[in-house]
Amino acid sequence: MRLLGFPVTGWVVRLVRVDDRAKAYRYADRFSRSLGFPVAEVENEDDWVDAGAGDLFLGLDLCTDMVPAAQSWFQGMRRKGVAIYFVVYDLLPVQRPEWFSDGLASWFPHWLQTIGEVSDGLIGISRAVVDDLYRWYGPRPPQRRSELKLGYFHLGADIHSTNPSVGLEADAEKVLAQLRSRPSFLMVGTVEPRKGHEQVLAAFDQLWKKDVRANLVVVGKPGWLQEKLISVMKNHPQCGVQLFWLQGVSDEYLEKVYEASSCLLAASEGEGFGLPLIEAAQKQIPIIARNLPVFREIAGEHACYFDGGDPMTLAKSIEDWLKLSEQGRAPLSSNLNWLTWEQSVEQLKAVMFDSDWVGFI
Repeated sequence: MRLLGFPVTGWVVRLVRVDDRAKAYRYADRFSRSLGFPVAEVENEDDWVDAGAGDLFLGLDLCTDMVPAAQSWFQGMRRKGVAIYFVVYDLLPVQRPEWFSDGLASWFPHWLQTIGEVSDGLIGISRAVVDDLYRWYGPRPPQRRSELKLGYFHLGADIHSTNPSVGLEADAEKVLAQLRSRPSFLMVGTVEPRKGHEQVLAAFDQLWKKDVRANLVVVGKPGWLQEKLISVMKNHPQCGVQLFWLQGVSDEYLEKVYEASSCLLAASEGEGFGLPLIEAAQKQIPIIARNLPVFREIAGEHACYFDGGDPMTLAKSIEDWLKLSEQGRAPLSSNLNWLTWEQSVEQLKAVMFDSDWVGFI
């Protein structure tokens, strides 16, 4: 949206989509109009992409099956002089394939190999992603005649500029009052294997047995490969008492949940970025995060960190944080630096147009 609304001087930004039959790209004129950005009058709507020397393709979408299928199209574009860049959000499907469906896990290596071969550069959403790219391509370098450039930028976090959803659940005020009544630890994200919900719930079970009065608040839809955990959460004796699972809430409701919470708990075992940390910082809510390189990159000294995957270690970290909070010594998130989408796109443009790359393969 930012690129469409504020394009680079001298450039025209056009949305494109892959045609699954032809394994080639068309303009996405109808979709562009649906976003409020009508294109200039064209003879054939959603016509085939016509590109040449000096043009640039930016792959923002994760199309693990279609990009490898369209490899010959990309090779043809490169022969014409079109620069090709892809954004890489994380490498988790190849690092921990057991966390994902068989389809994504099986296609992802092909996608990485293809973009490594057809691109001029790959752009991660954090330095941690770039480091992961180095590690993955090291033993399996892409077949190419020139170096593959690597760079990164950070995502934007000004939710109000992205058409936030609105609306509150019928019991929203009651839930929010319960969250304010005692320390509330908030998790944000789909309930999926890598997010750490199982460890967190087990840690809170230990805390509740010790009569620690604290709420666990989970905001996120049920995901995949978590049927047992989902059943446990739905039928937990603390559900609606000290355990609150809010599924599919609006951005408006989520914002109020942040405001009513005491601390963000970022227990994910793998991420490409970490937007909830920034959302918490915007609300000046303290953070407890797993000791991941990307969380360190984003939050620095403005969060508490924990290691290990056992519930006891995490339960102790939460108790330690509660003591620090009572003493006014818990790290503050208010000084955590974050970007607007305008600033995010400026970083992205600096990589593509000002050669702000950090390395090569």
